[in-house]
Amino acid sequence: MELRVDIADLEHVQMRNVPPTPANYAQRSGRAGRQGQPGLVVTYCGALNSHDQYYFQRRAEMVAGRVRPPRLDLANERLLRAHIHALWLAHVRLPLGRSIEEVIDTDHDELPLREDACAQIQLGEPEKDELARRVRQLLVADEGVLETAGWFSERWIKQAIEDAPREFDRAFDRWRELYRAAIRQRDAARLEEDRARTRDEQNRARAKQDEARRQLNLLLQVDVAREEGDFYPYRYLASEGFLPGYNFPALPVRAWVPRGEDGEFIARPRFLAIREFAPLNLLYHEGRQWESATFQAPPGGLDDRKTKKRLCRACGAFADADFDICPTCKNRFDGENSIIATLLDMPNVRMRRRGRITADEEERVRKGYEFGTFFQFAPEGSEARVQSADVVCGSRTVLRLEYAQAATLLRVNHGWRSATVPEFLVDFDSGDVFASPPKQAKQGNSPGRQRRLERVRLAVRSAQNALRVRLAQPDTRGDEVVEATLRYALKRGIEELFQLEETELAVDAVGEGDHRAILLYEVAEGGVGALRRLVEEANTFAEVAKTALEICHFKVDNGQLEDQLPKSHAASHAACYECLLSFANQHEALKIDRHRVAPLLVELATSQTEPRVQGRSREEHLAWLRSLTDSRSALERRFLDALAEGGYRLPDEAQKPIDEPPCIPDFFYEPNVCVFCDGSVHDEPAPAARDREVRDELRRRGYRVIVLRYDRDLEGQLAKYPEVFGSSGKR
Repeated sequence: MELRVDIADLEHVQMRNVPPTPANYAQRSGRAGRQGQPGLVVTYCGALNSHDQYYFQRRAEMVAGRVRPPRLDLANERLLRAHIHALWLAHVRLPLGRSIEEVIDTDHDELPLREDACAQIQLGEPEKDELARRVRQLLVADEGVLETAGWFSERWIKQAIEDAPREFDRAFDRWRELYRAAIRQRDAARLEEDRARTRDEQNRARAKQDEARRQLNLLLQVDVAREEGDFYPYRYLASEGFLPGYNFPALPVRAWVPRGEDGEFIARPRFLAIREFAPLNLLYHEGRQWESATFQAPPGGLDDRKTKKRLCRACGAFADADFDICPTCKNRFDGENSIIATLLDMPNVRMRRRGRITADEEERVRKGYEFGTFFQFAPEGSEARVQSADVVCGSRTVLRLEYAQAATLLRVNHGWRSATVPEFLVDFDSGDVFASPPKQAKQGNSPGRQRRLERVRLAVRSAQNALRVRLAQPDTRGDEVVEATLRYALKRGIEELFQLEETELAVDAVGEGDHRAILLYEVAEGGVGALRRLVEEANTFAEVAKTALEICHFKVDNGQLEDQLPKSHAASHAACYECLLSFANQHEALKIDRHRVAPLLVELATSQTEPRVQGRSREEHLAWLRSLTDSRSALERRFLDALAEGGYRLPDEAQKPIDEPPCIPDFFYEPNVCVFCDGSVHDEPAPAARDREVRDELRRRGYRVIVLRYDRDLEGQLAKYPEVFGSSGKR
């Protein structure tokens, strides 16, 4: 009931819950009174929904609130690559048609690209250069943002174009896997029908064939309804991340649900599928109960999806199994602080209809699964840059922050909480999953097929913008209640401050002991850029803390903390569904206490965020930079003073030598920003000519050059480059 819904005589709109943002509210409420007549809009606020209750208390912010523009992280590498792929696909003019079969040759077992498609997607060097020029032209408005990203360069653009044909081919791998599984089921059912000796056996075999044919029809878009178009080529490529796809889950896991003569694939985002489609879990779909019964194993089994990873219990990082030292916390791995886990990358699954379930099954489902989230910020060989900062109040460091763009997150399902042995027991040939080891055939009976059973943990991975938050003070670091409550208070505060939907931001606890941390990550496709601002802007974290205090029913008046709830209110004791409790955190409800976290939030509400550079605090780094300035340049010292007083981002280095062209910029920002502070001596003809020559060459080699002049307002010059210096946060 939002865009493009125009019912002329509609006069009354009822909303069963509060929309996510004022923009959604304006669209939905605007359906009434389209012809100028009065319209009545009624919005119901759920009593147990914290979002609804927040806006019930602040009606004006929703009904007449400011509509903020959509947020995208323009420096997201995966998102930009998908847009370049879209330009590439338009340039090669390859017609995809209505079915993937028009691109993939299904007459060959390998399911390769068709010969004409292979030939058409190969570009010559002149065409690649022309496409690169078009990409640069498209990105000209965002150059400032992109040049501060560690990965972006002219070489990156050319490599993205060079890799596009291979990435295009790889994007169809999941489709190939589903297609091969359907073909295998069809062929096996045909063989089963040939061997059947009773009518019931023949009917069961034909039903399996019909089911396989239904799967193939969906995959090939044969006689399918519009809403079943998950495998329409453009939509499919968007879901696989090859093309931009803001409305589709990227790289989803699919479940096949057979329904008599029909059936359908259900897609879920990976981080949701690892729970919903986990082995033997129950799923309610269209009024029926289904059980996740089998992994859809491609021909050859599931071995290609199996890996071994070292999971660090201390800090929550993961690494290859042969690592001896954790790349994040630097602890030497041993049997107590880490595990070497055999992981199975979550395959597509097959559901089966379930009626009644046993008491044991009901108890297993009730207790659920044991999950863990692990991260990898900057793997070896990556150009990714981890941004660190301290949240300080006066001279006291309260929190330590680490932000990584497109960090690799690994979500692991360790198995059932009720199980005595962790992991899942999987037949790697058939994909069958067992709650307990299957009984062996008795001697004298037909032994049947020998099963290839292995115990594995399920895993999915994704690249997301992530922020790791650690409590810096020992008195709060070991307090489970403070840590758990702060985790959800920050999530709710960020959601309300940036007008994010609940599903756009996720939070987990990672690590243990001194390395215990809160891990926030942006789930929205392409990211929303909110977490980056918490590290780069001096006052944004404080604004989040103020919002979280309001959500927790507190108000600070003349330095005194006031509880906005009467003592008779049930929520005055700990927390409620109007503030921090939700269905998602019900397992931790006893650890959430708004009173325990209130003093910390009050402190954070008056804090400043100070970036760390090369492991140094802001004050330490500023002193180091000052020690390197040219004693003859007053402008260099004024520049550093202006950055310090204004709360701007400090340079990474000073007087950094560059080999080609040989020069020494006064200051340098990673990865490629050269700052020159030009005093009056640079106005003379000879130095001015030399400056132009050197700086033009720097630009040709991919550096960004910023020149600060002695005879212009310094504050105004800094404000021109917020993507480099950040925004002012007066201290």
